[in-house]
Amino acid sequence: MSALYVVATPIGNLEDFSPRAIKTLQEADLILAEDTRVTVKLLNAFAIKTPLESYHQHNEFQKAHQVIERMQQENLKVALVTDAGTPAVSDPGARVVSMAHAAGIQVIAIPGPSAFVSALSKSGFEHTEFAFQGFLPRKKNELKDKLLSLQGGAPLAVLYESPHRVVSLLQAIAEVFPGAQLSVSRELSKLHEQTLNGTVEQILQTFNDNEGLLRGEFVLVLEIPKADKADETSESSLSPEAHLVDLMLKGRSLRDAKAELLTRGFRKNAVYVAGLNLSRLAYNLLDKGEEEASN
Repeated sequence: MSALYVVATPIGNLEDFSPRAIKTLQEADLILAEDTRVTVKLLNAFAIKTPLESYHQHNEFQKAHQVIERMQQENLKVALVTDAGTPAVSDPGARVVSMAHAAGIQVIAIPGPSAFVSALSKSGFEHTEFAFQGFLPRKKNELKDKLLSLQGGAPLAVLYESPHRVVSLLQAIAEVFPGAQLSVSRELSKLHEQTLNGTVEQILQTFNDNEGLLRGEFVLVLEIPKADKADETSESSLSPEAHLVDLMLKGRSLRDAKAELLTRGFRKNAVYVAGLNLSRLAYNLLDKGEEEASN
């Protein structure tokens, strides 16, 4: 009977690779890897000779169909791995897992290393709720809007970022949530593992004082400040039209501004009507301007 094994691999330290994970890869008929050049090094370290095929974001749709079709026709044990950590968590894999479930193929998780779980466990925050956000938008306006949207949700947000963009992310957090408490981990499970705890401003200063720290992959655990009650009351009293104008003044198109209001929980009909009202207002102002110009 075919089965798909979702296998977690080390995020840095090979000693974190579990005996069960090693045995699973040894006994599999096929290993699907995000980057075969990375995974083959891991396999060589443990003398694993199982055939290896690439499965990444650029071939995910086609490859998933091919693999599931083979598993339906043959009795195959297929192992899914990513470059490091647990597959299908900010990495390719969700599609083939979903298709396996739909095809009635058993899916078995082989748990192990996970960067965000490791960072969360050593962050020191006592909240029991958190939201894993992965990588946030790159554009500054979208990034700040996304950060703002986290308010009112889980008290902790877990974020991923590269060494080239982590300072930009911290700067955006400082603008949106000044004084916010953070735990920033880098090089988890590796020789130079390090975690910085403090306010976003303190951590930014540490990076500015020592650019050598900007290496490796980063996991941030952000404590979301509670929204100020006065601000909530003031914002809730604004009309949808006012919110649309505010977003458009920040550079959004009317279409994008309406989409943003929907994500904030505004009723679809109210947003639609507000958009019409603004369009009519703009038309009337333009018409009036042309009339005055002709006079």
